[in-house]
Amino acid sequence: MMEFSKSWLPVGIVTVMFFLNSCKTEVPDSDLTYSEYITQVFEYVYGPGQHAVIAQSTDTANFTGEPGNGWLYLGGFGGYVVAGFDHNIYNHTGADFEVLALQGAMPEPAVVYVMPDTNADGYPNDTWYELKGNQFENSKRNYWVKYSKAANAESNITWVDSEGASGELISGYGTATSAGWWWPGTTANDITLRGTRLPDSYENNPVNGSQYWTVPKDRFTWGYAENNYGTDFDATSWGNKLDISNAVDAAGNPVELTHIRFIKIQTAVFQQAGWTNEVSAELRGARELK
Repeated sequence: MMEFSKSWLPVGIVTVMFFLNSCKTEVPDSDLTYSEYITQVFEYVYGPGQHAVIAQSTDTANFTGEPGNGWLYLGGFGGYVVAGFDHNIYNHTGADFEVLALQGAMPEPAVVYVMPDTNADGYPNDTWYELKGNQFENSKRNYWVKYSKAANAESNITWVDSEGASGELISGYGTATSAGWWWPGTTANDITLRGTRLPDSYENNPVNGSQYWTVPKDRFTWGYAENNYGTDFDATSWGNKLDISNAVDAAGNPVELTHIRFIKIQTAVFQQAGWTNEVSAELRGARELK
């Protein structure tokens, strides 16, 4: 198997890798036919959340090709998928590609990162660039959460973050504790997930003493995956149309990318919204826009 640098992997993560000997591709040729959809998933990590038991490594098949009836759970903050197209997606005027999500009632926004195949080896081992959205100035970049597995079935998953805060994941319904939110694919007792943290999605405005969680319409208006409140949302495909021109580097400075080959999509809200449990993105693929 071909080796490549793993310097872009978050520290402490137990990953599920999907590498094919045939994944290396050549520079696009006008005589060849390429797919408008994602063709390969390189990595998938589920962030601790309520769907841990039913989130399967094989669900990555639901993120490739034309969407069918299935989807891919990303889980709570930090859960992500790394995938690629079989050709370069070029930066032209307007939106360049679309991330398709599971239909839902409220936004569960995920940040999207892009990468060109700079070294032309067919692997996502170059530099990631974040696509900024409307909450870019209010987000926390280079943020991390270290989750620790519950001590037993009657306990909760605990966490600490890069700002010195700590707590537990509290189940709002379905299970008495969050112990069952630990993904079987994470075999270590701890996992650290890094990325951009967006502001909380939900606000609780109780009605007759009962919780009533809603997402303000002006909270996420553009630039994120699984955001049906966005101006970039297409109700027909249930996708958000994204522009490579919004790419920024690690310091938050704009960069000019002529094209990209790989995308990384990561749950970016770290919030326990009462009975709704964690905010977690669910995806159904991505496709090129021409």
